[in-house]
Amino acid sequence: AGSGAVHMTGGVTALVAAIILGPRMGRFHDEDGNLLDEPNDFAPHSVTLQFLGTFCLWFGWYGFNPGSTLAISSAESGDVASLVAVNTTLAACAGAVSAMFLSTLHDIRYQGIAQWDLGYTMNGCLTGLVAVTAGCATVDTW
Repeated sequence: AGSGAVHMTGGVTALVAAIILGPRMGRFHDEDGNLLDEPNDFAPHSVTLQFLGTFCLWFGWYGFNPGSTLAISSAESGDVASLVAVNTTLAACAGAVSAMFLSTLHDIRYQGIAQWDLGYTMNGCLTGLVAVTAGCATVDTW
């Protein structure tokens, strides 16, 4: 469903915007413009709103991926659309669970504590959705 063209357009637009806007003020440079030894961390935003945004995108993916079949006029095209919907669901779930467990294992190894990072989980969900979009009609569910 246009994965190359869509992501190339988005990537180039983001690159141009980042060049125009420049680095975040106070993140990499101090008030005088001197480069910091370590970037400053910013406080996270509302995790509730991050979850809401992730689920809104996930819901929209069901319109985009199965909707890319363009018609469900026969049993065969209905089967394709249902396969696409199932693959979309499985990819999002697999990405979220994988990111959640990998970030937790990373924290256990390097910090000595187990903590569930919901930011990583949401990013993993979106990563799974993006990864399956191009081939969701051709991937076998199992």
